[in-house]
Amino acid sequence: GPNSDGFDPEACDGVLVEECTFNNGDDCIAIKAGKNRDTQHGPTRNIVIQRCIMNSGHGGVTLGSEMAGGIEHVYAQQLEFRNMHWARKPLNTAIRLKTNMNRGGFLRHFYVRNVTMPNGVNLKPQFYTPLPGSPIRPKSVGAGAGAVITFDCDYAPNADNVRTRPPSVEHIHISGVKVGNVATADGPRSCYQALLLLGPVAFDYNGDKPRDILPIRDVTITDCDFGTPVNTAQPWFIYNVRNVRLSKVTIGGKVYDTTLSA
Repeated sequence: GPNSDGFDPEACDGVLVEECTFNNGDDCIAIKAGKNRDTQHGPTRNIVIQRCIMNSGHGGVTLGSEMAGGIEHVYAQQLEFRNMHWARKPLNTAIRLKTNMNRGGFLRHFYVRNVTMPNGVNLKPQFYTPLPGSPIRPKSVGAGAGAVITFDCDYAPNADNVRTRPPSVEHIHISGVKVGNVATADGPRSCYQALLLLGPVAFDYNGDKPRDILPIRDVTITDCDFGTPVNTAQPWFIYNVRNVRLSKVTIGGKVYDTTLSA
């Protein structure tokens, strides 16, 4: 179907997804935990995803966007984001978080290791629309598609009039991601951008009392090769992030050992 997820565990504790193949119109796996004020069933936690194949879809391993109750302790390993139909029906992004100032919730203790993407992800970005007057410029953030790793804490902000629950994203550790290139008229390409880390946008908050708008923080990305992005001039987009550590990360043939903050 055009908008079909593969598997959506919600408010679950203790789930194993093993040796499954996903070929979807929407997210392959979308981990959820209640929407907006629907938090009574608690967080989703202790999820293991391993030895699976993800082909077409909006996102491979996705968290949210309905995650008001929180998501924690998710382990994903030995995955192949195959993206076999990259030319006509590409996988938009491989590892994806999506939430906003209304859906809120938390993501913490998320671990990804040893994944391959022989055909990269979507080479074309899908830009999101910020709120009018936002510090985020329109058509500047390809949150919907194009990045290998997408953390979107301002997902569809125009859909929510109440924006009083800032999300919290911390303790994320990703290693051993290997992204291949596909042949294009402009040469071998793997994605539009390697990383897109859009933290909560304080401008969006419209509650009565000020709240702490925390950045995406304590993220490590190590021993990864993201191939050659289309946007090699800007291999990542970051906003409201702190202490995102890249170690032995190769993008477009260049090795990065740095800490990102913005």
